[in-house]
Amino acid sequence: MKSPYQKYCLFLFLLMTFSFTNAQTIEEEVAKKSCECIQSKRSPEGQITSPEIKKCVSKSGDEVLRSKDPQEVKRLTKNMEEVVARLKTVYQLVEKCLPRIDA
Repeated sequence: MKSPYQKYCLFLFLLMTFSFTNAQTIEEEVAKKSCECIQSKRSPEGQITSPEIKKCVSKSGDEVLRSKDPQEVKRLTKNMEEVVARLKTVYQLVEKCLPRIDA
């Protein structure tokens, strides 16, 4: 028979596993909102300019950070190198939703 401690640890493990599998990273959240913005800003021909893409990413990042706990935002933005790495990841994810240019 399992002890109450073992049952508690198993429950905690399952809860954490479930939470992590459904959680989005901050980069994924920003990229998702950015792609939604890009889709709404595309021209009738399906194109979008680079400045408009940057505006969408910036606006989306701002929205996502405002929705977070201030302590988490402070942790996420205190290291500039990490912020730059996150932005690179966001732009890599956003590339997937950009219109294709046929050459």
